[in-house]
Amino acid sequence: MKDYREKELKYLMIILILLFVVLCTPIKELNITDIELHKSLTTVFSSIVVSSILSLATFICDCLLSTNLKDKMVGLIFIPKAGETIFTRINNGSVKDDRFSNSEAKIKYKEIISNIPKDKKERYKYENSNWYGIYKRYQEKGQVSQSQKDYLTCRDLFVETILFLVLYFLSLVFYSEFVVFSFKYLLVIILIAIVTNISTHVKMNRFVNTVIALDVAEKNQTNGDRKNESNYKILSARKCRNVFIRIK
Repeated sequence: MKDYREKELKYLMIILILLFVVLCTPIKELNITDIELHKSLTTVFSSIVVSSILSLATFICDCLLSTNLKDKMVGLIFIPKAGETIFTRINNGSVKDDRFSNSEAKIKYKEIISNIPKDKKERYKYENSNWYGIYKRYQEKGQVSQSQKDYLTCRDLFVETILFLVLYFLSLVFYSEFVVFSFKYLLVIILIAIVTNISTHVKMNRFVNTVIALDVAEKNQTNGDRKNESNYKILSARKCRNVFIRIK
């Protein structure tokens, strides 16, 4: 699972850095005919150093953040994870997924649903732990691992964007000589953050629903196999009876 974020995060960081250098440093104001070549080179070098510092600081902060804190950032503190409300949403019939019906899932998980706590924190913990128990049975499935990678990638893209935004504001204070405020850059980062946050929630729901879909489908397949086996036994019994009658 460690390789899910290599290319995407690298590409996003390159885009943020290039836009930062172009829009937020004095490089954009340099005049190539400027006689003060030394000053111009110093400005270019300083801008590159500051952008490198921001890039490294973003990477370090991302590594230091726990999974729980990243999830809270994605949920903007108050929005729960999809796994924390999955059984409540199944019970309410609000899960929209064409791979299974709410009625099927409601029957399969009636025992879990009947024991959902009333306290919000306990309910979130209860539902997520039960969902995680189901997930452990299917985590090696291709559909599950791929949907999980998609979710984690979008989550970390959002977190990286927010971290870079925070560090950009800090650089305006600590490196005011080399960093300038750019409304265009701020707008770009906010748009990237909005898009990646929405994508994260879409992929998170897809990941959670994929686990449920596989579990419901397995039950249906098991019931189908049992039915086919029962029909086979009935047909075999009839054939034996017919053979016996002919012999007699």
